[in-house]
Amino acid sequence: MTSKKSGSIRTFKKQETWDKSLPSISVITVTYNRLQDLSETFSNVISQTYENVEYIVIDGGSQDGTVEFLRQNNEIISYWVSEKDGGIYDAMNKGSLIATGDWIIFMNSGDKFFADDTLALVAEHLNGSEDVVYGGFESILVDRYQTRVFQNKPRHILDLWREIPTCHQSIFVKRKLQVQYLFDRSFVWCADHDFLVRLYADGYKFKEIPILISKFNASDAGSRNLLTYTRERWRISKRIASPLKRHRYFLKEYYGFFLWKNMVKIRDLLPKKWVLALRKYRQTG
Repeated sequence: MTSKKSGSIRTFKKQETWDKSLPSISVITVTYNRLQDLSETFSNVISQTYENVEYIVIDGGSQDGTVEFLRQNNEIISYWVSEKDGGIYDAMNKGSLIATGDWIIFMNSGDKFFADDTLALVAEHLNGSEDVVYGGFESILVDRYQTRVFQNKPRHILDLWREIPTCHQSIFVKRKLQVQYLFDRSFVWCADHDFLVRLYADGYKFKEIPILISKFNASDAGSRNLLTYTRERWRISKRIASPLKRHRYFLKEYYGFFLWKNMVKIRDLLPKKWVLALRKYRQTG
């Protein structure tokens, strides 16, 4: 197959020209006032070598030049809209309802596929009876001490009751299920985790694949309200874990949360070389 070109930029094929023998994938980007990040994600997505792809951008009404960027690339993007929404999970639901591919993956502003052939590699695993296919990811952490890069394998699916096995950027879900089980907008941080638990509890099939799927800057994770994050996961765990297991784990995590707050205060008082030496010893730097 040959892809259509607009100068040196790939134009995504229309649905009617997809190879019906191959799975089709809808890549959805949600963004709001993050033009630079959107531009980087856009460049990464259109560099994918796989052909059966549609690209959808859901913008929350940005005022930073995003709309102009989308208009400039109107012939490349399969569908885009810029309008006020009810937050990230509302926007992700909106993208799901618009998508036409067999599978959906969310690659939001600033997120990237790990390599140009990532979708081509993953597509080889999308023809089975599985409903959710997921892999690893590369996270980049930047702070005042250093830049660190970690390659992360998924957690065991049996730990789904307490933690999402991988990031949403590395999870492919059949579109019919993504539409049937829309994200619960009452969650601030963990609607993607809750979504997977609902699928798992209802007996749908999950498959881990040995592929690094995405990469992204995880430095902003520190801004997450850890208490809210833990409470949401406690709420999610009720579906598939016993009361004893839940209490044991989350009580320990609550204690760890308060301990970490004090450790961060102490760390900030230490010389940089001490912090770097400690990270090296713990193999986290």
